[in-house]
Amino acid sequence: MRPEKEPEIIDLAARRKAAQAQAAAEKAAREKAARLAKSGGSILGGRRHAGLILAAVALALAALFLLPRLL
Repeated sequence: MRPEKEPEIIDLAARRKAAQAQAAAEKAAREKAARLAKSGGSILGGRRHAGLILAAVALALAALFLLPRLL
C-alpha cells in the first residue's frame, strides 16, 4: 500500500534564514519603538515635510483672512 501523504522535503537553511530575517525585523521594530518613545514621538506624525505643509496652509489661511482687511 502507498502512504496517503508523500513525505515533504524541508530546506533547513531556508527556514533558518527566514527565522533570522523575522527576528531581525522584530528587533528593528522594537528599537524603533524605543527610539520614538524616548524622543516623545513626532507631533506632526511620520510625514517628512509635515511642518512645511502646515506652515504653507497657515500662511495661505492668514493671507485669505488678513489681506482683504488690509486692502
